[in-house]
Amino acid sequence: MKIIIYISLVLISLSTNSCVNQKKKDEEQIKNTVREYWKAVKNNDLPAYNNLIDNAENYPGVTASELNFLHKNYRIINPNEKLLNNIKIKDTTIMFAENKQKYVQYIIVKKNDPDNVKKDLIITLMFYKPIGFNKIYSPVILENHIGWDKE
Repeated sequence: MKIIIYISLVLISLSTNSCVNQKKKDEEQIKNTVREYWKAVKNNDLPAYNNLIDNAENYPGVTASELNFLHKNYRIINPNEKLLNNIKIKDTTIMFAENKQKYVQYIIVKKNDPDNVKKDLIITLMFYKPIGFNKIYSPVILENHIGWDKE
C-alpha cells in the first residue's frame, strides 16, 4: 500500500515538473521571437520581419508599413534597447482554455504632448501555440500609430 502511494506521489511530482518545464520552454521561445522581432525592426529587415509573422505573405502591405513605421521611430520607441529587457508574457482571457493565446504588449506614451491629445502607441505581439511560439500570430501589431509620430 505504501509503495502505491509513493509511486503516485512520484508520478504527480514528475507531471507537475514537466508542465513547469514546458511553460518555461514556451516562454523562452516567445522571448527569443520577440528579440528577433526587434532585431528585424532595428535593421529594417523585411524578409526577417515577415519570417516571424504567420501568413505574412498574405499581408504584404500591412507588414511593410508597420515595419517602416517601427524602424523610422525605433529610437523613440526603443531607446537603449529597453524593450528587450522588458518582455512580459501574458495570457489572453478567452472563454475556452484551448483557444488561449499569449501576448507581449508595449505601451509607448507620446512625449512632448502636454495636452495628451495623442493616444499612446500600443504594440501587441500575439502568440498561439498551435502555430508555434516562434511565429507572431497576428500581422496587425500596431494600434494608434497613424499620426503618432507627427509633432
